[in-house]
Amino acid sequence: MKTLLNPWFIIGCIVWVVVITTRKLGHPLPYVNGNINDAFAIPVIGNLALWFQRVFIIKNNHYIFARRYVIFIVIYVSLVFEGLLPLLSKKYTADWIDVLFYIIGGLFFYFVMNKALVEERQVFNKHANQNN
Repeated sequence: MKTLLNPWFIIGCIVWVVVITTRKLGHPLPYVNGNINDAFAIPVIGNLALWFQRVFIIKNNHYIFARRYVIFIVIYVSLVFEGLLPLLSKKYTADWIDVLFYIIGGLFFYFVMNKALVEERQVFNKHANQNN
Protein backbone atom coordinates (compact mmCIF):
# COMPACT_ATOMS: atom_id res chain seq x y z
CA MET A 1 0.00 0.00 0.00
CA LYS A 2 2.90 2.37 0.66
CA THR A 3 3.64 2.39 -3.07
CA LEU A 4 0.45 4.42 -3.54
CA LEU A 5 1.73 6.98 -1.03
CA ASN A 6 4.65 7.99 -3.25
CA PRO A 7 4.50 11.82 -3.33
CA TRP A 8 5.11 11.93 -7.10
CA PHE A 9 2.21 9.54 -7.65
CA ILE A 10 -0.05 11.71 -5.49
CA ILE A 11 1.02 14.86 -7.37
CA GLY A 12 0.34 13.13 -10.69
CA CYS A 13 -3.13 12.13 -9.53
CA ILE A 14 -3.85 15.67 -8.33
CA VAL A 15 -2.72 17.06 -11.70
CA TRP A 16 -5.07 14.62 -13.43
CA VAL A 17 -8.02 15.65 -11.21
CA VAL A 18 -7.29 19.35 -11.89
CA VAL A 19 -7.14 18.69 -15.65
CA ILE A 20 -10.42 16.75 -15.68
CA THR A 21 -12.16 19.32 -13.48
CA THR A 22 -11.02 22.34 -15.53
CA ARG A 23 -12.03 20.57 -18.77
CA LYS A 24 -15.51 19.83 -17.40
CA LEU A 25 -15.84 23.46 -16.28
CA GLY A 26 -14.88 24.62 -19.77
CA HIS A 27 -11.63 26.29 -18.71
CA PRO A 28 -8.78 23.92 -19.59
CA LEU A 29 -5.34 25.02 -18.44
CA PRO A 30 -3.11 25.30 -21.56
CA TYR A 31 0.13 23.58 -20.47
CA VAL A 32 -1.24 21.47 -17.65
CA ASN A 33 -4.06 20.19 -19.87
CA GLY A 34 -1.65 18.82 -22.44
CA ASN A 35 2.04 18.50 -21.81
CA ILE A 36 2.31 18.24 -18.02
CA ASN A 37 -0.58 15.78 -17.91
CA ASP A 38 1.21 13.61 -20.52
CA ALA A 39 4.48 13.79 -18.59
CA PHE A 40 2.70 12.44 -15.49
CA ALA A 41 0.86 9.69 -17.41
CA ILE A 42 3.65 7.10 -17.34
CA PRO A 43 4.66 7.74 -13.70
CA VAL A 44 1.03 7.30 -12.58
CA ILE A 45 0.42 4.21 -14.75
CA GLY A 46 3.81 2.76 -13.83
CA ASN A 47 3.27 3.33 -10.12
CA LEU A 48 -0.16 1.67 -10.25
CA ALA A 49 1.32 -1.29 -12.12
CA LEU A 50 4.21 -1.49 -9.63
CA TRP A 51 1.75 -1.45 -6.72
CA PHE A 52 -0.30 -4.23 -8.34
CA GLN A 53 2.81 -6.35 -8.87
CA ARG A 54 4.02 -5.79 -5.30
CA VAL A 55 0.67 -6.54 -3.67
CA PHE A 56 -0.86 -9.30 -5.82
CA ILE A 57 1.86 -10.95 -7.91
CA ILE A 58 5.33 -10.70 -6.35
CA LYS A 59 4.09 -9.89 -2.81
CA ASN A 60 7.26 -8.01 -1.95
CA ASN A 61 7.72 -4.24 -1.50
CA HIS A 62 11.36 -4.61 -2.51
CA TYR A 63 10.39 -5.45 -6.13
CA ILE A 64 11.16 -2.89 -8.86
CA PHE A 65 10.50 -2.92 -12.61
CA ALA A 66 13.22 -3.89 -15.03
CA ARG A 67 14.04 -1.27 -17.65
CA ARG A 68 12.30 -3.31 -20.37
CA TYR A 69 8.98 -3.15 -18.48
CA VAL A 70 9.10 0.64 -18.31
CA ILE A 71 10.01 0.78 -22.01
CA PHE A 72 7.03 -1.50 -22.74
CA ILE A 73 4.67 0.82 -20.81
CA VAL A 74 5.92 3.87 -22.75
CA ILE A 75 5.60 2.12 -26.13
CA TYR A 76 2.18 0.67 -25.30
CA VAL A 77 0.73 4.01 -24.10
CA SER A 78 2.24 5.81 -27.10
CA LEU A 79 0.80 3.34 -29.60
CA VAL A 80 -2.66 3.28 -28.01
CA PHE A 81 -3.11 7.01 -27.35
CA GLU A 82 -1.17 8.47 -30.27
CA GLY A 83 -1.66 5.74 -32.87
CA LEU A 84 -4.72 3.54 -32.37
CA LEU A 85 -7.28 5.84 -30.70
CA PRO A 86 -6.91 8.65 -33.28
CA LEU A 87 -7.64 6.09 -36.00
CA LEU A 88 -10.76 4.86 -34.22
CA SER A 89 -12.29 8.15 -33.08
CA LYS A 90 -12.28 11.78 -34.21
CA LYS A 91 -12.34 12.71 -30.52
CA TYR A 92 -8.62 11.82 -30.29
CA THR A 93 -5.74 13.40 -32.17
CA ALA A 94 -2.25 12.02 -32.70
CA ASP A 95 0.35 14.36 -31.25
CA TRP A 96 3.88 13.04 -31.40
CA ILE A 97 5.03 15.68 -28.90
CA ASP A 98 2.96 13.68 -26.40
CA VAL A 99 5.19 10.67 -27.12
CA LEU A 100 8.19 12.79 -26.10
CA PHE A 101 6.44 13.60 -22.83
CA TYR A 102 5.61 9.91 -22.31
CA ILE A 103 9.32 9.13 -22.75
CA ILE A 104 10.29 11.88 -20.28
CA GLY A 105 7.71 10.52 -17.82
CA GLY A 106 9.05 7.00 -18.33
CA LEU A 107 12.60 8.13 -17.60
CA PHE A 108 11.39 9.98 -14.51
CA PHE A 109 9.48 6.93 -13.31
CA TYR A 110 12.40 4.57 -13.91
CA PHE A 111 15.11 6.70 -12.28
CA VAL A 112 13.13 8.46 -9.52
CA MET A 113 10.02 6.47 -8.59
CA ASN A 114 10.90 2.85 -9.39
CA LYS A 115 12.62 2.20 -6.06
CA ALA A 116 12.23 -0.44 -3.41
CA LEU A 117 10.48 0.86 -0.33
CA VAL A 118 13.14 2.03 2.13
CA GLU A 119 11.47 0.50 5.17
CA GLU A 120 11.36 -2.91 3.47
CA ARG A 121 15.02 -2.71 2.45
CA GLN A 122 16.10 -1.73 5.98
CA VAL A 123 14.10 -4.57 7.56
CA PHE A 124 15.47 -7.02 4.97
CA ASN A 125 19.07 -5.94 5.65
CA LYS A 126 18.51 -6.03 9.42
CA HIS A 127 17.25 -9.63 9.26
CA ALA A 128 20.06 -10.66 6.90
CA ASN A 129 22.67 -9.27 9.31
CA GLN A 130 21.08 -11.05 12.29
CA ASN A 131 21.17 -14.38 10.47
CA ASN A 132 24.94 -14.12 9.79
